[in-house]
Amino acid sequence: MDQTTLLMILVVGGGLAAGGVVKGASGIGLPMVAVPIMALAVSVPTAVSLMTFPILASNIVQATQGGRWRPILRRFWPILAIQPFGMSIGAAALAWADPRVLIGTLGGIVVLFVAAIRFQPAWHVSPALERWLAPPVGLLSGLIGGISSFFGMPIAMFLLSLRLEKDDFVAAVGVTYACGALSLILVLTLFGLLGPQLYLLSMLGVPAVLAGVWVGQLLRRRLNAQTFRNFVLFVLLLAGLNMIRRALTG
Repeated sequence: MDQTTLLMILVVGGGLAAGGVVKGASGIGLPMVAVPIMALAVSVPTAVSLMTFPILASNIVQATQGGRWRPILRRFWPILAIQPFGMSIGAAALAWADPRVLIGTLGGIVVLFVAAIRFQPAWHVSPALERWLAPPVGLLSGLIGGISSFFGMPIAMFLLSLRLEKDDFVAAVGVTYACGALSLILVLTLFGLLGPQLYLLSMLGVPAVLAGVWVGQLLRRRLNAQTFRNFVLFVLLLAGLNMIRRALTG
């Protein structure tokens, strides 16, 4: 194994583990942390494809805990039904867009996410408005997810605006993210971005993510939540700005 290959494995594995730590500590943020790190060593389409099975594995247990998945599917099916259409558009861009455009778009999404979390307004969506907003949220989630695998960002913001109970929120995140990961696997496969080799490599990344999740859960019990949250947002902001710089400077 040459040094370049070893370095690539270390960067990709480190990115997955780092994303797992953030996921374990905060419940969100796995691809948001992992993809920018992995994109230092592999192309953006490859980094996005490698995220599919780790996202699925890290959410599937959360989705089935407490037996809440059936009512969640009944309530949020419009998001999940529309999401694959948006993902198809995003995956087309991922397959055919200029690499510099992709890396800049990815960086912009990360910076927007940091701003949305840091300065999130106290939105509240009523049950009547929820029915109208769910399909556009699904479309936007799919579009962003197809380009970057960050499909969870619009869903998380939407679920927060519904003021769900804590257990319902956690279960809803698990169910919608797990279903989103399945849709992403299907769409990327249809567009030829995810084949047998990347299937295997993505599956091999699952242990690194789960180990990171375990470490993150330990940190969540030991560290001040606000301090850790601010640190993660700062790291994400630096990663996003660096990707924009790479897009502008080549």
